[in-house]
Amino acid sequence: MAIIFITGMSGVGKTTTLEHLALEGYHVVETDVGYTGVIETDQGTEIGWDEEKIQHLIDHYQDKDLFISGCYANQGKFYQYFDQVVLFTADLNTMFKRIDQRTNNNYGKTEAEKAEILDNVEFVLPLLRESSDLIIDTTNKSIEQICDQLKSLLN
Repeated sequence: MAIIFITGMSGVGKTTTLEHLALEGYHVVETDVGYTGVIETDQGTEIGWDEEKIQHLIDHYQDKDLFISGCYANQGKFYQYFDQVVLFTADLNTMFKRIDQRTNNNYGKTEAEKAEILDNVEFVLPLLRESSDLIIDTTNKSIEQICDQLKSLLN
């Protein structure tokens, strides 16, 4: 059994991928909903993983395959529990097009949020690249191709 963690900037396809995998019958958890809270970081307070809830989630799925997604400052504390850390990337035009078109999440639609995304691409994305086991550029891949690549990690 494997726990596959998918991370990446907003608009790279994490939610769409989890939705597709769920339709195929896989266990999926998007940690943006129900697994976050205010945390203390070196830069002050921000939204991060509720570590107790994440640990409970990991413990619950030790004997099952799970695809989990999120992108938070404290996620690295849990990398030891994941069989694979997969970074999704996409070019900026694709990211912003997806953000503008999505209806299930309003994040990234304001100018301030777009500026935050650009800042994250510059400063956070390099850190995610360094700590990932696999990088999937979702720019020109179909959802089926992405899911097939992820499912191959379960074998």
